[in-house]
Amino acid sequence: MEYRGKHYTIVQGIGPRSWKWTVHLDERTVKSGKASSRDAAESIVVWLIDKALARKRTKPNPPNGTVS
Repeated sequence: MEYRGKHYTIVQGIGPRSWKWTVHLDERTVKSGKASSRDAAESIVVWLIDKALARKRTKPNPPNGTVS
């Protein structure tokens, strides 16, 4: 599945209240975990993606000139 350009998967685990999620935040960063429901897993994935994208937007640009 995809959210805001980031790929993620949510699959049911072995137990009845077991869901596993994996999200690819960038080329090097993959996060994964477990949740007790599919909705909880999706909420975690959406939160992680939003957090990662917000962090990219707030990085300051390097200065164009030198400071004396």
